[in-house]
Amino acid sequence: MSFVRPSVFESGLPRKARVGDGWLAFPKKTNQATDSNQVISVAAILGGLYGRSGTNTNRTDTTAAADAILATMPDMGIGEVYMFMVYNQTANTLVIAGGTDVTASGNLSVLTLTTKWFMLTKTSATAMTLEGF
Repeated sequence: MSFVRPSVFESGLPRKARVGDGWLAFPKKTNQATDSNQVISVAAILGGLYGRSGTNTNRTDTTAAADAILATMPDMGIGEVYMFMVYNQTANTLVIAGGTDVTASGNLSVLTLTTKWFMLTKTSATAMTLEGF
């Protein structure tokens, strides 16, 4: 799976979508039920909806490395963002951490039986930041 920048129309002419055009979403749900810390695959991130079930204790799942994510988003410019949701179907807290060259900040905990937004921002040709909302 790769990220393809959608086209939008402005004054009747097509152009690539950019920041401020609104949110276009066609999510694909990926559920992880393994009772161990996991790496969130690029496909799960791009799918837009990552779910967690089947854990017996608090877990920390880590995003894929920035180079792997950015390789699927060649049209993404520095400063642009990609958002995805994480839902926690367990009785335990789930923490989302940044993979290699993904700097995590903000509240990254997904509490029991809740859903949370995460935003990846491209900060350079090889790095991203991850924020939880």
